[in-house]
Amino acid sequence: MAISIRASTASTTSSSTVATASPAAPESTVITGIGNRAGTGGRGPGAGRSLFARCVMCCAGATAPCGKIESSRRHAGIRSPVPGTRYPGFTLIEMLAVIVLIAIGAGVAAVSLHGRSRGQLQAAAQRVAAGLRDTRVRAMATGKPQWFTVDLRTRTFAAPGRTPRGLPAGAALNVTSAAQGSTQPGIARIGYFPDGSSSGGNITLSEAHRSLRVDVDWLTGAVTVSREAAR
Repeated sequence: MAISIRASTASTTSSSTVATASPAAPESTVITGIGNRAGTGGRGPGAGRSLFARCVMCCAGATAPCGKIESSRRHAGIRSPVPGTRYPGFTLIEMLAVIVLIAIGAGVAAVSLHGRSRGQLQAAAQRVAAGLRDTRVRAMATGKPQWFTVDLRTRTFAAPGRTPRGLPAGAALNVTSAAQGSTQPGIARIGYFPDGSSSGGNITLSEAHRSLRVDVDWLTGAVTVSREAAR
């Protein structure tokens, strides 16, 4: 920095002015925008700091659009996936396991219904046999012929003096008898005599592919229940 000395002779009082350079005051930098610094025009020792500020502002500006996108996703009800987070749903193995369980349940239900149906048919055949035996005992006890009756219209049967019993739903009924027919249509009879003998005959109960036959021996009056071969 040059030093200048000026002498003034215009006034009666002479004076000399010595101008010396004072030390440069530290610059104060005010960031007014990206790449601009107040009072320096982007040049001088603060240029490095201006570059740093420029980078900071650029980074801040780069994150703004991302924030706007995230905000719009939240307004739309879309959740950003979080690594390691398991969302509700079904896997293929879970679906296969459910299908297997349903198949097993259906199989068990079918077997149960089939077994119940077979049990009902067997129980009905045993009730028919019991009614026939009761008729034989009554004939021998009273010394008079007794008749076991089957009503084909109502699908019921009864020993003398007993309440009629019905057959399971869906069971077919067929009667073969050598006894004289009843005066009422649709009524079949099997008779027993005081000596224990019978008019003979059989009663067949059937459903689906299964049939049970109750046979009455005409000579002895014995009653047997057997499974009839499928046709």
